[in-house]
Amino acid sequence: MPLTNFDRFAPFYDSDYRNYSDDIQLVVDLAQDAGETALELGCGTGRVLIPLAATGCRVTGVDNSPALLALARRKAEQAGIVARLQLFEDDLRSFVLPEKGFDFAYCVSNTLMHLNTQAEQLAALRAAHAHLRPGGRLLIDLFNPDIPHLTAISGVQELADCWEDEERDATVLKWVVRRVDVAQQLQETTFIYESVYADGRVEKAVLPFTLRFLWPSEGELLLEKAGFRVEELWGDCDGNAYASESEHLIFLASKE
Repeated sequence: MPLTNFDRFAPFYDSDYRNYSDDIQLVVDLAQDAGETALELGCGTGRVLIPLAATGCRVTGVDNSPALLALARRKAEQAGIVARLQLFEDDLRSFVLPEKGFDFAYCVSNTLMHLNTQAEQLAALRAAHAHLRPGGRLLIDLFNPDIPHLTAISGVQELADCWEDEERDATVLKWVVRRVDVAQQLQETTFIYESVYADGRVEKAVLPFTLRFLWPSEGELLLEKAGFRVEELWGDCDGNAYASESEHLIFLASKE
C-alpha cells in the first residue's frame, strides 16, 4: 500500500503544530539517557529532531516527503545545527541507512499509524530494530483509541484550528473530518486547509489519510515480534501509567 503523500502538508505543517511540544522533553531526556545518537522515524519538518540536535545529540531523520525534509534542512541551517544532523528520504517500512548502532530511536505524533496494516507496522519496527545497538531503546507515541468518542465524531466536520499566515497574508481555517471503522482499526481522516486572503480569494488544500490504531496488547506483541522488550507503557508524555482514559498510548522498549 503506498504511503500518503505529505508534500501537500508542507505549507501548513509548522503552523498546525505551533502549539504542540508535549513530547519534546520526553524525547530529549530519553535520548540523553541512552547515549549520543538518535534516529527519528517520520521526522517531518524537524519539529522534534531540531530541538534534540540543539542539545548536542547527533540525530538522523527519515521521512518519505521531500517537501517536509526540505523545510527541516532549512530550519536546521537557521538553527546552526547542520553538523549534528542527517536527513534521508526513505520508506519507514524498508529503510536501510549507512549508519547503524543508534543508541535511541523514536516515532512520535501517531506516525506509526500511517502504516495501515499490521504487517507494515511490524516492518517499520523491524527496520528500527536493525538500526539500533544491542540494548538501544525505542519510543513509540500513539493516540489511545477512545472508541465511543471516535464513533461519536465519525462523519462530523469540525473546525479544528485557525491561524494567521503572515507570509501569505491569509487566514487559515483547518477543518477535520474523520470516519472510523472499528472492525478494521482504521480511521479515515481528511484535513482541509482553507486559506482566506485579504482580497477575498479562498484556496483549499485537501489532505486525506488513514490511521491504523493499535490496542496496548497488540502493540506489545508487535514490539516483541520485532525483537524488542517492552519496558514501560505510559498514558502521557509525563510518564504517567497508561489507563483506559489516557490520551496517549506510549511504548518504551529496548532491543534484545
